[in-house]
Amino acid sequence: MVPKILNGIGILCMAVMILTALPLTLPKLLGYQIYGITTGSMEPELPKGSAVYVKKAEPEEIRPGDRITFVMGTDTDLVTTHRVVEIDEENQQFITKGDANASADAQPVKFSRLVGKVVLGVPMLGTVSLYLHSSRGIAVCAGIFILVLILWGIAAKMKLKES
Repeated sequence: MVPKILNGIGILCMAVMILTALPLTLPKLLGYQIYGITTGSMEPELPKGSAVYVKKAEPEEIRPGDRITFVMGTDTDLVTTHRVVEIDEENQQFITKGDANASADAQPVKFSRLVGKVVLGVPMLGTVSLYLHSSRGIAVCAGIFILVLILWGIAAKMKLKES
């Protein structure tokens, strides 16, 4: 009976780890990039701590009202996600605004800085992702994996003794 319980706990721990990792890995295989929302500028639709799934898009595919993710400047890799409020075709740039902000962003977004269009936002998943990518999160995952191996090892030894 005890070996079955230990095996069950191990399986449950592994299932939780896999189910937590799936939404952070599987979409990447399907061509989506995943980014975390770190400010409240897109609330209430995308609260701080959300994750957004972004699909690569060409500037001509973007319409006013679309949420886009873009590189913040030419000298940085940082990105932000805001809503397109206007498209300036002549100067090839988007006018963007955070949903919670009172006015449009001070700097337009050149078409060349477009990363893609947001297709899905998941509250709290960005916070989970940040934690899992931290040294503490990695240590916790490694600890759970080691614990599962120990549980399975103990269960196997107990089963052998019972035989």
